[in-house]
Amino acid sequence: MKRFFRGVVKIVAATAGLVFFFDNRLQGTAGLVLLGSIVVLVLCGFVWMVFLRDDEEGSGYWPRGPRP
Repeated sequence: MKRFFRGVVKIVAATAGLVFFFDNRLQGTAGLVLLGSIVVLVLCGFVWMVFLRDDEEGSGYWPRGPRP
């Protein structure tokens, strides 16, 4: 289930990043689109850090080394 949500968050963040990169005008509704893309990027980062980050540390093939 987390694998599916991880893919969705990546796609949404990539789309918002492309909108931010290519539509960087500030006048009229384009400014709202730019602001919306920034908000979506921040929300995707928050969701990634809070809900999806815990699987990254132990998802490799090699076991963890001993902790000091």
